[in-house]
Amino acid sequence: RAARFRCCAQPPSPEQQETPAPLPSPPELPSSLWGVSTSAWTAGVAGLGLLETGYLSYLKLTGSEAFCPVAGGGCGDVLDSDYSVVFGIPLPLVGMVTYGVVTALSLQENGEELLPGLDDLDIRLTLLLLATSLATASAYFLFILNTKFVGTSCLYCLSSAFISFTLFFIRLKVCAFLKHNSAFLFFI
Repeated sequence: RAARFRCCAQPPSPEQQETPAPLPSPPELPSSLWGVSTSAWTAGVAGLGLLETGYLSYLKLTGSEAFCPVAGGGCGDVLDSDYSVVFGIPLPLVGMVTYGVVTALSLQENGEELLPGLDDLDIRLTLLLLATSLATASAYFLFILNTKFVGTSCLYCLSSAFISFTLFFIRLKVCAFLKHNSAFLFFI
């Protein structure tokens, strides 16, 4: 849109005045897959992570034996190892809290008013940070699983890594969309 500047001491006459064209409204967040918003996808995937880590936290805190659906699996070995505790805190509990925060923030982004005082940018950046942290931790723990627990397969470890990377790619898609539309709005 071209800007017009007038330098005159008198106010413009009615013929010289023109009404400015309204700016286009910013595009809404896209539907990610099959018409479902990315925040709903994030909430659903994080909810699955919350359920999984909630189950593993229960097992870890009560000392119960893990049900491992994989033949010859070592889910209990991994859950009872030294690598399942960080600074005395069970790792599944850390994951459960993180997935819970991601679920709450995603629902907030989707229109629920769960955490007052957060604007959309704060929510999006926090979700990206948490998803990146989950994916990074999962990559590290997969490395530990493959180097320290050779020959052991843990379905819960693999599903948690899948959930973490899925969250990361969903949030990455949101950021790429927002960056594209910010450039769009900047040049209007």
